[in-house]
Amino acid sequence: MTTSQAVELIHTPLIEWTRPQSWCDLGCGSGTFTAALAQLLPAGSTIHAVDQDPRALAKIPNRYDGVEIQKALGDLQRPNLILPSVDGILMANILHFIREQRLFLGRLFSVTDRLLIVEYERSTPNPWGPYPVGFEKLCNLLRGVGVDRVKRLTTRPSKYGGTIYSAIAVRSRG
Repeated sequence: MTTSQAVELIHTPLIEWTRPQSWCDLGCGSGTFTAALAQLLPAGSTIHAVDQDPRALAKIPNRYDGVEIQKALGDLQRPNLILPSVDGILMANILHFIREQRLFLGRLFSVTDRLLIVEYERSTPNPWGPYPVGFEKLCNLLRGVGVDRVKRLTTRPSKYGGTIYSAIAVRSRG
């Protein structure tokens, strides 16, 4: 996927892209979606790029278009992973690797009220997506952790067959 395709998936008018913000990109890999997020955020913003592969993290620059990128080595499956409080969390094609998805999502909402999610529209497990998260399942998982707003943003064909969707989830403070 190209960075411009990633931008198309995550851009939404539901996020105020004009003010500096702090975000996490969980399971960032070599940074395609990190770069997309950096293109959308204004200078002065920070992205915490987290992945368990140090070689992938090394490919991500420390700055992109005036956005600081802080790289962190971490395994998302570990309950002791500490994340900073942020304006939002981006997870692109990572939730389908998380076994305890509801627990994981609940932990994320302890540091933010907003998630941007990119996932495959699948319901059948395979070796590359052992815990599939189609949009309907995502909505059910998010309701289970108190999220009151979930919106599908867009879809696009996947080069692996089927479609990829993006969604935003917002939990009201209360």
